[in-house]
Amino acid sequence: MELKITYEDTKFQKEDKELIHNFIKLLQEKYPLTKEITVKFLGKQIGKMSTGSRTDNGELKILANNRLNRDIMRTLAHEWVHEYQLSVQGRKKGPNIGGKNEDEANAFAGRLVKMFEKKHPDLEKKMYESNSIKNKLNLISEQIVLNEKETIKENLIVEMKKIGIEKLPYTYSSLNKFIDSKTMDVHYNKHYKGYVDKLNKAIKNIKGDLELEEIIKSISKYDNTIRNNAGGAFNHALFWKMLSPKKQVPTGEIYKQIKKDFGNIKKMKDEFNQVAKDRFGSGWAWLYLTKDGNLKIMSLPNQDNPLMNVVKKGGFPILGLDVWEHAYYLKYQNKRDEYINNFWNVVNWEFVNDLYELKTKKKNIKENISEKFLLKEYNNQTQLGIKSNDLLKIVLSNYSNCTNRKNPNGCIGKIQDDKCTTSQGVIGGKYTEGNYGGIGNWSIVNRFDTNSLVHNEINKIYNESGSNVSLSKWVISNKKNLFSNNGVWTDRLVNINKGTIEKGRINENYAKEKIKESFSLNSEEEGMTWTIIDRCAGDIRDRKYGQDLDVIINETSYFFQVKPMLNFKDIKKLTDERGNYYKVPSYNSQNKYKQDKVDVIMYVNEPNNQYIMFRNDYSKIITTSNPNSYNKKLPKYLIFYYEEPIKTNTTFDTEEKINNIQLKPKLLRNNQEEIKYLTDKIKMLSQKVKELGGSVDIEGLLEQYKNELIKISF
Repeated sequence: MELKITYEDTKFQKEDKELIHNFIKLLQEKYPLTKEITVKFLGKQIGKMSTGSRTDNGELKILANNRLNRDIMRTLAHEWVHEYQLSVQGRKKGPNIGGKNEDEANAFAGRLVKMFEKKHPDLEKKMYESNSIKNKLNLISEQIVLNEKETIKENLIVEMKKIGIEKLPYTYSSLNKFIDSKTMDVHYNKHYKGYVDKLNKAIKNIKGDLELEEIIKSISKYDNTIRNNAGGAFNHALFWKMLSPKKQVPTGEIYKQIKKDFGNIKKMKDEFNQVAKDRFGSGWAWLYLTKDGNLKIMSLPNQDNPLMNVVKKGGFPILGLDVWEHAYYLKYQNKRDEYINNFWNVVNWEFVNDLYELKTKKKNIKENISEKFLLKEYNNQTQLGIKSNDLLKIVLSNYSNCTNRKNPNGCIGKIQDDKCTTSQGVIGGKYTEGNYGGIGNWSIVNRFDTNSLVHNEINKIYNESGSNVSLSKWVISNKKNLFSNNGVWTDRLVNINKGTIEKGRINENYAKEKIKESFSLNSEEEGMTWTIIDRCAGDIRDRKYGQDLDVIINETSYFFQVKPMLNFKDIKKLTDERGNYYKVPSYNSQNKYKQDKVDVIMYVNEPNNQYIMFRNDYSKIITTSNPNSYNKKLPKYLIFYYEEPIKTNTTFDTEEKINNIQLKPKLLRNNQEEIKYLTDKIKMLSQKVKELGGSVDIEGLLEQYKNELIKISF
């Protein structure tokens, strides 16, 4: 075989050309060609050529775009294998996309590149990184991955011109039970961002603003470069959201439709798995919604998806799995079956269900799955496309600094006195919590950063405005109308919190009365002093530690966390051979309330006059995820208390069995045993100190621990 290699406008360095020559030696070794071959590396696109092409006279053209990286090597291998199929094996030419020839070329090209990398491990960085990527863009990309400033993300979208990059909603290592962190890094930063970058370059001369979904729907109008890269950008933007570090099970409307169309979940998974396994070479497996409203499964080559108008009997993709080798090869090598099976451990069924409902029920949000929808609804930010911390900064930016907590216009300051200690926030103004049934001069606008109901209302106002700019930009440009003391819509947002404040105050007042009643607190009783202190709104001890009430009895403080319980029937009394236990649904993990900061967890239902109190003793509490938490209306956690409540005025239904919860092997010491244990431990430690030549006042130490011992008895 005679070989001729030419370089036109590639600006390849000497070491790049040596790398190419060595790679071609491997190609010839594995797929020997017999005719004269010319390989042309082109720095500029000619006509409608995509990343590579071949002619019948043995000419292979590779688009190099002024850089040498792994994709260029793969394209060269792809065209080389094509030439081998036609000129050596004598196959007939197949379609440009799809078909046996194309599928094999995709698969073998990837393997050849990996084979070459194994022989030259020092070239890994060279193979994965593009020399022409600017340092500025690298920095911006890294900051996006690290969830840095929102402005950097906006700059990136501007730099990308038209199609934005979807932020990864978890860390690279979050899905380790499915895929390794290195693969996630390369998959996201090199492959996915590469598709977006190439797509923007391909569409830069097309007039008008282009939505990615619209490009996909009308893909037949575009060339193969746009088809491949638009598909890669769209598929991966969906794919990141279809995965979750937390294992979920299908529920809701998608679950009902799967049962209707497939019989049960297992049959659907089996069919999906088989289709994914049967996809020869590179491509995707899809669960998709047809125009008739049915769910079906198909696999497609390359970056095609069912939404493309070139796909017969297609529809809208609901769930997809990337079976390109770059998605799994580092972890699984040739074990694609194992990769496919593990996929079900990380499916984000909540997202899949919402996506299905969006396409079948026309929810009150824009009915497409563009990058804006995905970004707004399913990342770690608020629904507004702005992180909570940044939203709070936007709220505060409407106010000036001051020290007067009664400032009529509101200002930024702190409240610090014996009864109330806050961090920096808005104080004073007409929206203080004291004006709405709460306590103190802390402004309600400080609640806006984390209140999802407020975010929903802002979204409604945005839709009412008819604005064409993005939601996040609209919020920033309308911050005074939304968040200031005299804002057009501030009253509307504050009123959403009004009910929460009133209910919170009612619950805490009810809790105070029941604490007095339960412990017979009586100021007239000889030798007893007591008081109950409410925390002001914004108090650090409440916001940070969960100390709603400070009950001081004979100069000893007991901190109570008061939690509303809408239905006490949800609290179950459990029993087995070791005794009684209590299961309590909760929207917060019990670990949120540190044992040394909160002494008692008190659940209350004021309308029904019900309460129950538990010691916040970590040794007798287990927090688990609620297996039904995929239903958004149900609490995320189940709290198990392995002892009788301190006080309660309610009886509870008893369950004989505890399913799926690993109980502690034994209960720890009771109160009196605990006191004796601590006392003995103090004596033992004091003896050790004396043996070392030190002096210890044992009575002083016992006095030092007096409050702790009293709390345990309580």
